[in-house]
Amino acid sequence: MKYKIAYIDESPFWINTFYQTFKDEYDIMKIKVESNCSIDEILSILKDDELDAIVTDYLLEEEGDVSFNGNIIVDAVRAYKPHFPIIMLTAHEPQAINHMDDVHIIYGKNILDGESEDELLLFKTKMKSNIDNYYTKIQDTHFKIENLITKRQKEGLDSMEEEELSKLFILLDELEPEGKGLPTNLAQKESITKLHEFVSEAKDILEQLKKINKK
Repeated sequence: MKYKIAYIDESPFWINTFYQTFKDEYDIMKIKVESNCSIDEILSILKDDELDAIVTDYLLEEEGDVSFNGNIIVDAVRAYKPHFPIIMLTAHEPQAINHMDDVHIIYGKNILDGESEDELLLFKTKMKSNIDNYYTKIQDTHFKIENLITKRQKEGLDSMEEEELSKLFILLDELEPEGKGLPTNLAQKESITKLHEFVSEAKDILEQLKKINKK
């Protein structure tokens, strides 16, 4: 089964170029940015279409007649799913770098021009690894939570293990905010209700600390 990637651009040429380059490896959803597009609409696609990654152009204002560029899309996706695979592919790298916190996700569109097979192969490898690692992180988090909960029910956890479990629940909420993350057999146990309450309190404390640090 192919991974599903959304490619966001205002240019039909680059949308078609990306599609032709990656159609054999991925299921490509083509999103042409036009005047009626919004950040909420793009986030809705991410939530509803079970995407595995997003690739976006940077300079969407160039022809798309919108009030945002790709960096705003990146910020919105990261706010919703901090660990979700997202890549910026742009012909305006210097501008993108000046408006991005994470410059490591920025790549030049020249890799699609067919001039360097090695660069394209490296990009494809990185993109697939990014998605693979995302799902590995989800699986590892599930596994660690299940092990700690099993131990908690059988023999109890020490304070460090309780803290680790709380952090894992917070991480799981970031990875899968839709609430799919917790296995059904665990979600029905009474002890998990208390842990969810604790995690909710921990998030509130973290938010308060962030506000204090900004002052």
